[in-house]
Amino acid sequence: MVDVKELKSIELSSFTTMATGIAVLFSIIAAILLSIIIGASVPNGVGIIIYLIPTIIIGALMYSIYNNFFQGFLYNVLAKKLKTIAIAIEDGNEIAKISTSETATMVSLIVTIQFVLLYLVSLFILPLTLSSMIQTLMYTGQSALAYGIYQFLNLISQPTTILIMIFGVFIITFVFVLIATYIFNIMAKSGRGIVLNLSEENGFTAIDSIDPLKLGIMFAVITGILSLITAIISLVSGGNLPSLIGSVIGGFVSGFIEFYLMGVFYNFLAPKLGKIKIELIDYVIN
Repeated sequence: MVDVKELKSIELSSFTTMATGIAVLFSIIAAILLSIIIGASVPNGVGIIIYLIPTIIIGALMYSIYNNFFQGFLYNVLAKKLKTIAIAIEDGNEIAKISTSETATMVSLIVTIQFVLLYLVSLFILPLTLSSMIQTLMYTGQSALAYGIYQFLNLISQPTTILIMIFGVFIITFVFVLIATYIFNIMAKSGRGIVLNLSEENGFTAIDSIDPLKLGIMFAVITGILSLITAIISLVSGGNLPSLIGSVIGGFVSGFIEFYLMGVFYNFLAPKLGKIKIELIDYVIN
């Protein structure tokens, strides 16, 4: 039995807490791996490691809180104005299909809005930073490099450049998300959809657990194919075949590891931090 639902809203507290918890676990792994590399390659690197580990973890914590809350908030705001993402759930727990254009539109708008806000913030910080760099370079006789930085600052300040960047972010995100959802639906049609254990909780649908293997395989295929597309574009632009092969293999492997661990981390943290809660309503054809 297939039940089609609309993702009407996301419960911000649960989403932010869980997504941040997962990001912090990833940051701990990254900090440990980076510390091992530095410890093995840099003499007397203990001081760097002591500074590096808390910096990475705290930075990931602060950024994740802002990013996850803002993404959930934007989704809830846009969901009141636009068509929401539709999800087909088979046998009560397997995601059998995701709406393509609605998903691509929603994700693209969220990413574009975040980009615009980040750009506006950078307008206050970047000119001051680059101006200081230019003055320093001029005093040290690096006039050519200083002029290059000045040209870059002038370029990114042009209205045409700004519009191109905003348009580019939206189009690229839309195309890649659209392709990703098509791949998802093809995989799910062959019985490889993501499996979630769901329950009702205070008017919301709670995600009790995720099948990590199904999640890892799904996104390994998606990231592998997207890596293949970008690698082909790079090859046409002058890249080489070994880098294409490496990019595809890297995309597949990294996609599997990242999303498999994400599923494992979710199942580990759900009883401790609380499950993600979403509002699913019956899909209505207008």
